[in-house]
Amino acid sequence: MKKAWLPVLLMIISLAGLLWSRAILSLSAPLWVIWLISHSRKDIFHHDNKALLIWGLSPVLIALLGCWQNGFAKEDLDHLFTVSTYLLAALAGSLIAVKYSQTALLKYWVWASLISLSYPIFWYITHYQETLIRYGSGQTVPVWMDDDHVRFGMFLAVCCLISLVSFVQQKIMRLIGIFLLVSIFILAIRTAWIMILIMILVAALFILIYGTRFQKRVLIIGIIAFISLAAITYQLSPGIQQKIAYTLYDWQQFEAGKADPTLSDATRRVINSESWKLIQAGQNNIGWSAIDDVIKDSVQKNYPQQKFDFGWPFNQWLFWWMGSGIIGLLFFSAWLIYPLIHGIRKKNIALSAVSAAIIVSCLIETNLAYQYSVWIHAWVVALLWNEPTSFLQRIIISKSGSSENQKV
Repeated sequence: MKKAWLPVLLMIISLAGLLWSRAILSLSAPLWVIWLISHSRKDIFHHDNKALLIWGLSPVLIALLGCWQNGFAKEDLDHLFTVSTYLLAALAGSLIAVKYSQTALLKYWVWASLISLSYPIFWYITHYQETLIRYGSGQTVPVWMDDDHVRFGMFLAVCCLISLVSFVQQKIMRLIGIFLLVSIFILAIRTAWIMILIMILVAALFILIYGTRFQKRVLIIGIIAFISLAAITYQLSPGIQQKIAYTLYDWQQFEAGKADPTLSDATRRVINSESWKLIQAGQNNIGWSAIDDVIKDSVQKNYPQQKFDFGWPFNQWLFWWMGSGIIGLLFFSAWLIYPLIHGIRKKNIALSAVSAAIIVSCLIETNLAYQYSVWIHAWVVALLWNEPTSFLQRIIISKSGSSENQKV
């Protein structure tokens, strides 16, 4: 077996790049390629991981459907390079499943998320009054990842699930998971809130279907504890109250033909509405590089008094429909949903919950067109693909009646 510390070192470098340097994150890709080349093709292309490898290759091939329209412009190639992360992660994930340990690498995700909270939490404490003002205007505190709070919240939500599901038997990981959950509440990143709710729903469904009676009772207690924690955090955190009040205010300001570009949901509504109108008018299959200009021109024409700085839809399906047409949209939808189907078939609670949460996040963000979120999605799916959920394994054994003494 090759040296086991090499994938750990590469994952640490990648996580450091994710949090602190886009350049390092990009440079980590060729390092993974070199590591892969040092292994035999038999180990990389293991027959048990065929589905993962096909899944990793698919977005690269599908993305080509939006590259030819404008002669493979720079923006088209950038998008193609971004989604190539899926292929790299799938190849590495396949090899890691055969020769190494996914669990060991996932643990570094949890520790990285804990370290990453040092900056926003410290800023929250030392700039408390400014934080309240920020929350009241729909912003959040500064975070790592180039201050991309949506993708940062996505990372925290995924790591929270990993700590509470993949490492549920370890007390320290349970405590970290609870801390991550409280931090997600306090930082008031709404995309992360939504992802947490979806993941809890999926996990609850798994336990209701496969769990023992004891575990179902624990589930009820856990849901009550979650609701209580959310309520207490809300009461003790004026910042969360400000963020919710801002959201309600944002929704109340909408009027047909009018929009305030300083309001986040108003901006989403305008951009997505214009994108849908453009699609209906035949502006689909225009290529990735044309989307930005086409949307901006349409918004400027219909909202001449306001200036919106965004040129991509806040919806992954609108983005793919505009860029690659209905064929690309259908292929993309099947590809995005497949890890959820695979997780359900394999009774993999972590993979299913993460996949469902990311699918829902794509309704309100074009997450899978950005380097950070593509990296998170690609690698967490690749590492969880063959990673069994420890406590769920015992549940399934108990349900089959083959090992009743393993019931909790």
